[in-house]
Amino acid sequence: MRKSLPLITGLLLLSMAFPAPAAYITDKLLAGLYENPDPDETPVQVLPSGTPLEILEARGDFSRVRLTDRTEGWVETLLITEEKPAQVMLLELQATAGELRARLQQAEAELEQARTAAPEQQRLQEELAAANRHIEELSLALAAARPEQARDCNDILALPLWLLPAGALLALAGFIGGVIFRNYRLRKRLGGLRL
Repeated sequence: MRKSLPLITGLLLLSMAFPAPAAYITDKLLAGLYENPDPDETPVQVLPSGTPLEILEARGDFSRVRLTDRTEGWVETLLITEEKPAQVMLLELQATAGELRARLQQAEAELEQARTAAPEQQRLQEELAAANRHIEELSLALAAARPEQARDCNDILALPLWLLPAGALLALAGFIGGVIFRNYRLRKRLGGLRL
């Protein structure tokens, strides 16, 4: 017994070092499709798990069903479920996960683009602020220059009102004087002949 104790201990330790490979029980079931609702008959067709069917009627332990290829027959009601098979749900979840991964990658790319665009946006905002300050300075300078222009215009408009008709009379007198002087020069040149 004492001689076999180290051997047993060694075998136990060795079995712990190399565990047995994992095994699973399959969820794949096969259901028979019968011509009549009788389990003693030979099935016309064997249906694997996840086969889509349409239930037409139920009679006892059997349900009359129609397959997607329009084949009709009887299947045990116990084997029919309205839940999607695990394999179909797995495929749907994998597709959803793939879509979510793609959306995540797109969001990460947009975030990275926003991070790289942030310094450029900051620079543009600073330029905009500088341009707005310059516009404000020019607006103040323009506002300061306007009273001077208005004062000059007001000075012109503030002249006495009698100057306007006097200026018009002076212009008329100048025109008449010019015509008379021209006629005088022409007569003198032509020896007193009037035109």
